[in-house]
Amino acid sequence: MTETSSLSGYHIAIVGGDARQKEIAHYCQLCGANVYVVGFDQLALTEPGFTKLDSHELPYEELDAIVFPVSGVGEEGAVRSSFSSKQIEVDIKMFQKLNKDCVLFSGIQTPWLEQIQQTVVYLMDEDQIAIQNSIPTAEGVLWLLLQHTNHTIHGSTILVTGFGRIGMTITRVLKSLGAHVICGSSSKSEKARMIEMGIEPIDLQRISSCLVKCDAWINTIPSKSVFAEDLFNQISHHCLVIELASGPKVIDQQTADSLGLRYIDAPSLPGLIAPKTAGIILATSIIERLNTHQNHQHQEDNHDL
Repeated sequence: MTETSSLSGYHIAIVGGDARQKEIAHYCQLCGANVYVVGFDQLALTEPGFTKLDSHELPYEELDAIVFPVSGVGEEGAVRSSFSSKQIEVDIKMFQKLNKDCVLFSGIQTPWLEQIQQTVVYLMDEDQIAIQNSIPTAEGVLWLLLQHTNHTIHGSTILVTGFGRIGMTITRVLKSLGAHVICGSSSKSEKARMIEMGIEPIDLQRISSCLVKCDAWINTIPSKSVFAEDLFNQISHHCLVIELASGPKVIDQQTADSLGLRYIDAPSLPGLIAPKTAGIILATSIIERLNTHQNHQHQEDNHDL
């Protein structure tokens, strides 16, 4: 590791998560950090630099960073973990012991994290992460389409709602495979870009007119209020609906089942399809942020002198 990526002397807690968190823990350890892992009791992690603890055993006063999963922290401090048979919970009272410079990392914002007085970095809001993350997400969409449809992507009519960092990559990949891609957006500039790319633009308020003929609908917009409730009655029963949004869903599993729709809730595709790549993307950003934070603190200390 280069000197600029050194975390020597750092104390970092990795709490819960999936294989991406394992990669983050590994890279922080390689950079010289003392890594405490919570919710990893089913993994060996016997290398020097790793310490397995329960959440209440963490040395909160010494921590320089706490890394939560992409899914964040749920109600009453619940944290998902793929490597533990036990329920993982964090006690908000323990966070009062943190020093003021300790940085918290989470994939998404949750109400529980909003209560915390520390600096919280929401990784999925970072452009460099979201754009790079769109690559394994798009590959995951292809995987789902190939698994759950009985026809080629080439020649299929596919609706993508949202033309942001993830939606743009997905539309480009589907278009390159010969799909007829329709993309929903309310932005004039985004629609102009779609035309330039050979994508058919459609206003979000008018997507009901094309859903009847679609073989798949891929949603990237985290909102319940964008689409009219009667929209789901327009969906063809052969259409595969893939929900990628991590926040509020355009439709939930219960509603989809009641309407007889083919529905897949897939907000964490990168962690499922390419956990190593996705983990490295997150780890790189976390380590860069901690090094920047460290340099900033040194500058402040020198200024005080």
